[in-house]
Amino acid sequence: MNHQWPGRLRAYSAGSAPRPDLFPETRGVHPLALRTLADAKIPATDLHSKSWDQFIAQKDRLHFVFTLCDSAQTDMAEACPIFPGQPLTAHWGVQDPAVARGTEEEIQAVFREVFQIIQNRISLFGNLPIETLAEFSLRQRIEEIGRA
Repeated sequence: MNHQWPGRLRAYSAGSAPRPDLFPETRGVHPLALRTLADAKIPATDLHSKSWDQFIAQKDRLHFVFTLCDSAQTDMAEACPIFPGQPLTAHWGVQDPAVARGTEEEIQAVFREVFQIIQNRISLFGNLPIETLAEFSLRQRIEEIGRA
């Protein structure tokens, strides 16, 4: 979102159980996620693993919250956060590429597929006339994007 819509949208990413110790050389970011971003020519120098708790505490400053939690109910499925109050929220569930299994090439393909899905949704969202949509209509549109 920061890459596609600089100056218009500011996005942050976080998870339920950050593990900076898991990939200390990349500040907790999965190396295949970094490779996927690099392949798309998206800078990732400031990325690091962090908890969504710091954003829940700032919920009054957030306008939109998109949860990407894996909707498949597996043992590895991550719990989705609840942002009470102000932000418009929508679930844009995608599979978690970090738990994909197979060869490195097969796992990288999952990272690319998830990246493409998210990139398409960001493009659709960024093209919405946000300033002119009523809250109810906007909520419906962003939820439709997650189902697309």
